[in-house]
Amino acid sequence: MKKINMKFYKNFHGISVISLVITISVLLILTGVTVTIGIRNNGILQKSKDISTATDRTALIELVQTDIHGIQLRNGGKISKDELKEVLDKYFTYNLDGEDLPDDLSSLTLTSNDNKYNDILASEIYDGKFYEYNTFKVMKIKETKKLLEYNTDVISDDRVKITVPAGFTIPEESPNNAKDGIIITDSIDETGKSNGNEFVWIPINPDLKVVGTNKPMAKISTADEYTGIDDNGRTNYEGVLYNFTGTDSTEMTSYGQGTLYEYREPDSKIVYDYDYSDDAPVNYLRDLRQWLPGEADRYKNYNTFLNTVKEDYNEMIYSIKTYGGFYVARYEMGVKDVIESNMSSGKATSKIGPVRNAGDWFVSRQWYGLYSKAKTYTNEKKSVKSSMIWGSQYDAMLNYALTGDDKEKVTKAGNGYYGDKEVNTGVTPNDKILNIFDLEGNHIEWTLEANSNNYRVARGSYCSNPEKENFSPSSRSNLTCDSTYTYISTRLTLYINPTEN
Repeated sequence: MKKINMKFYKNFHGISVISLVITISVLLILTGVTVTIGIRNNGILQKSKDISTATDRTALIELVQTDIHGIQLRNGGKISKDELKEVLDKYFTYNLDGEDLPDDLSSLTLTSNDNKYNDILASEIYDGKFYEYNTFKVMKIKETKKLLEYNTDVISDDRVKITVPAGFTIPEESPNNAKDGIIITDSIDETGKSNGNEFVWIPINPDLKVVGTNKPMAKISTADEYTGIDDNGRTNYEGVLYNFTGTDSTEMTSYGQGTLYEYREPDSKIVYDYDYSDDAPVNYLRDLRQWLPGEADRYKNYNTFLNTVKEDYNEMIYSIKTYGGFYVARYEMGVKDVIESNMSSGKATSKIGPVRNAGDWFVSRQWYGLYSKAKTYTNEKKSVKSSMIWGSQYDAMLNYALTGDDKEKVTKAGNGYYGDKEVNTGVTPNDKILNIFDLEGNHIEWTLEANSNNYRVARGSYCSNPEKENFSPSSRSNLTCDSTYTYISTRLTLYINPTEN
């Protein structure tokens, strides 16, 4: 049997005992030092506790600031005292001298709801400026039961700012939340209900992103003939266009000014028409001068028309940046006998009426006639300007819809199919998005968006469509401007008349 080396074992064992004794001694010394320092008011234990408290306190403040930043994102970087108070009420208790927050927030001490912290100053959470809305709640506007004398800022229940133009009001039947489609009307009855033209607000942040999204509706143009400023001194913008799939959208990969065979706006091309000779563009400019005599100089030739569409688009963008959004008509712009049918049933398409006379299909159904007629809407106050809807406005409307309860309808086909005939608008609740009717059914809707040099773009679907399962509110169709099909119409859009250049 092999013997164990006892000498080695004894040596190893002896070293272990000595090490243990030394280790214990060191630990006792360190413990004594730690306890001694910890007893002091400013010792290591006290400092550690302070750091822990500051971290928890900071985390609470950052959590509250996250809510504030969400409001500022929605309001274009602004927040009001009422909005800040709502956030503070969520996390803290505090005493006010009156109902409003003080101007000096460093004088307001907050106590967290769990009573863990009672020394947080409101100025630690927010020390910026307040935007004092000269606004009313939606319900307050409804209660007036009258048209407004001045442009008026209104706050919806979901905290979106709406500018109601002079000569309009919010009718009794309007919802109170912007995501449900706030309605304005140019006429109400004695009970406060609408009996006039109705429009729905689409909110856009000053950075031109659709409220609640990171998706811009327009950008500064960089194409050669569109760069710089227009004749009114406004920056030249172009529309940002989107493809829609499921409940999301993505910016088109190839579009915009400077492209020949792609989607773009604003675009001034008077496109080739199959049924007419090469002088058709001259004829259509002549028609526009006739239909819009008040601004005939804007349609004298190709260059003046190019300037016209640029100026109109830039003015619309300027208005959006100033007032925070635009309006879309609840109903398709009426043509032929659909107007009388809808109005008699209480579902007014639009009091704008048909283009020229009801039986003139050539004028009423082609792009040029609808373009000219859409520009003629106004009200007594002249607080708004009207237009055929731009493609980027249409996409902004759908992008806003994707943030709400109607997002499934944006790309779903068949919701608005009525069979082989036109029906009273709004008859199918499924074909309503953001409180806007018939985005898929009845008529396909021409826009100001162009595709190549040959087509203008129409959106949605239409009655009698044999391929209805392939069309949804987000669908695009390319049509020549001389098309006079009975299923083509358009949709009116309004922007608030800018008060300065």
